[in-house]
Amino acid sequence: MLPTTLWSTWQIACLACVILAWIIQLVYILRYLLPLARYRSVRAAAETFPVSVIISARNEEKNLLEHIPLIMEQDYPEFEVIVVNDSSWDDTGTVLKALEISYPRLRLIHLDEEKQNMQGKKFALTLAIKAARYEHILLTDADCRPASTGWIRAMAGGYTEGKEIVLGFAPQDRRPGWLNRLIRFDTLLIGLQYMGFAIRGQPYMGVGRNLSYKKELFFRVGGFRSHYRLASGDDDLFVNQVATLRNTAIMMEPGSHMVSAPREEWKGWFGQKRRHLTTAPYYKPAHRNQLALWPASYYLLLAGAAGTLVVHAGVWIVVGLMVIRYIVLVATLRAACRKLHQPADVVWLAPVLEFHLHALNVGLYVSNLLQKPQKWT
Repeated sequence: MLPTTLWSTWQIACLACVILAWIIQLVYILRYLLPLARYRSVRAAAETFPVSVIISARNEEKNLLEHIPLIMEQDYPEFEVIVVNDSSWDDTGTVLKALEISYPRLRLIHLDEEKQNMQGKKFALTLAIKAARYEHILLTDADCRPASTGWIRAMAGGYTEGKEIVLGFAPQDRRPGWLNRLIRFDTLLIGLQYMGFAIRGQPYMGVGRNLSYKKELFFRVGGFRSHYRLASGDDDLFVNQVATLRNTAIMMEPGSHMVSAPREEWKGWFGQKRRHLTTAPYYKPAHRNQLALWPASYYLLLAGAAGTLVVHAGVWIVVGLMVIRYIVLVATLRAACRKLHQPADVVWLAPVLEFHLHALNVGLYVSNLLQKPQKWT
């Protein structure tokens, strides 16, 4: 058995770890997750201007057939939709040609595999942005559908004076099963983080499923040139590179949402998460360090809590702190769900879902160290 003095030292150390991690977690929740729940949207710009909606699609025949008509029915005076058929080997090309006949605003770019000489979607998106007739670009994916006929109008409304980037929210469809709950919880947390950081004047990423920026801004910074070699980053790394306090707006109204079809298999979602994790090391150092506080303090909290059980140090104090953290987190998530008009069923499962996500991210990080994810397929 350890000497009494050493045993006391371990008790103090474990309890100190719990308290330190708990403080970091609470500060993070209140500073970066809560702002969205309390945020009052700025008044949308009254002026309307032409918008180019851009979609890069690979093997998306079913999704395009379902979602292109919904985008074409948008209540907006002047817009075009550019779809890049990015080296598809299914009937995507045939479906797009049929849709082109029905919708004069639809423009197509067909990209052969031998011309696809850049990583991921970046080459396809660059071609589409170059071909766009209009200055304001609005990006989404083929597996997404607008939450309303006012999607374009809502996102365009973010371009108040001086704004060059508009960050939108892209929730996942609600479906049965644990995987769906995990994906929706993950999407909610990510949304709260990038919007919360933006509200705090530190925009660091956006999601390509619902993202808008000016064409002039894209070419002013050289497009994706600084990170073209990476399989991901056409959305988050680009925003991380160019977004500032003054040039970035967020839109959270339900009509501005672009709803995504979630992955239905664990393997597909794992691959998607692995690609996204490859971009985080390329964020600006300040963003990288602040974002790391959330998982690092969580692991420290769990480690310290486990240690207090072993050395019998302030177990009830730890339990009390955990309960307070749970109440604050759940209250924050519920308020955010109300603001975003999202179902709150995943909120009550927050402790279990959060633990699952953190454990999964560790496994995916190790997997990326052993083998880099392949380019977009």
